[in-house]
Amino acid sequence: MAVLDTDLDHILPSSVLPPFWAKLVVGLVAIVCFARSYDGDFVFDDSEAIVNNKDLQAETPLGDLWHHDFWGSRLSSNTSHKSYRPLTVLTFRINYYLSGGFHPMGFHVVNILLHSGISVLMVDVFSVLFGGLQYTSKGRRLHLAPRSSLLAALLFAVHPVHTECVAGVVGRADLLCALFFLLSFLGYCKAFRE
Repeated sequence: MAVLDTDLDHILPSSVLPPFWAKLVVGLVAIVCFARSYDGDFVFDDSEAIVNNKDLQAETPLGDLWHHDFWGSRLSSNTSHKSYRPLTVLTFRINYYLSGGFHPMGFHVVNILLHSGISVLMVDVFSVLFGGLQYTSKGRRLHLAPRSSLLAALLFAVHPVHTECVAGVVGRADLLCALFFLLSFLGYCKAFRE
């Protein structure tokens, strides 16, 4: 019976990029892949969660974000969906102020940049998953699977399954969830060494 070699890196016919350059390539590819969505309009749920949401406007006290659902209804209301995402609504509100109103381009650009950042983090995540957690004597994590982690992160960055959460503004909730999960995972991996 043949022994399976779990190291994918030696069979991939590409050169090894240093981690910085691999992350830069993945980030730029993610931006280029979804760049055409920057000039889209508000569609579907965007109109209710953003355009008709009073929590984004200056008249609404900032503290109300913590008592309202994603759609701007009070959580105690019978009509509330009980979808509690105050951080996402806060980012929408910041977008509203920075873009000077309901201009969809600013909202879309933030989603594209979030997806790019998440894709960059995936280089490290795949490096941990494929290569394990090993460190130098100075405490720097070794990238033991640079080719396979780059390839997997590129596939993640361009995969069409991400279209809805990047191109649709309300998909920011999913993007923020992914961002904080990946940061938590990588933080755990760093703390695991210590």
